[in-house]
Amino acid sequence: MIRNLHIRNMVCSRCIKVVRQNLRGIGLDVQEVSLGVAKINIPENGLNLDDIRKALEMDGFELIQTPQQIMVEAVKHALILRLESADPKEHTQKLSDFISARLKRDYAGVSKSFSKSEKMSINNYYIRLKLEKAKELIKYGELSFKEIAFNLGYSSLQHLSGQFTKTFGLSMSDYKLQKHQNRDPLDQIV
Repeated sequence: MIRNLHIRNMVCSRCIKVVRQNLRGIGLDVQEVSLGVAKINIPENGLNLDDIRKALEMDGFELIQTPQQIMVEAVKHALILRLESADPKEHTQKLSDFISARLKRDYAGVSKSFSKSEKMSINNYYIRLKLEKAKELIKYGELSFKEIAFNLGYSSLQHLSGQFTKTFGLSMSDYKLQKHQNRDPLDQIV
């Protein structure tokens, strides 16, 4: 029998690899791993959730079980995938429509649960994700600020620049000039 394990703090392909390795390391038959979910075959002797928790927590992951926690993680993963998408249409679609379509749920209920759980709105969370991505792109130095704004779905450089300065207390240019360009890991934004 196959069971889905829902996992918090998975934000990238390396997370998928680490979760797969950790679960296999405790003898589980892992069928598939994607952001936030690992599909495993339940062994004949049953599952030891404590062993699974320990294996995940070793690398900063967390087993989640309540429907609200699962939904909140699904929102986060959908937003990370949207942010990483090269499709400009994904960035122009209204955030509420994107979340509703992706989760196949009413946005108002999803938004209320997310805000209650994370003490931040979905929109503010997505802005923080985009700003962390902007910091990453600034650090790489391959794109102009205008190109970064366009790639992140901003209507103008001024819009991105204003949010960046308001959130971090320094301009994008000042950030670029810093020796130590601190970035927050995506799994620690909330």
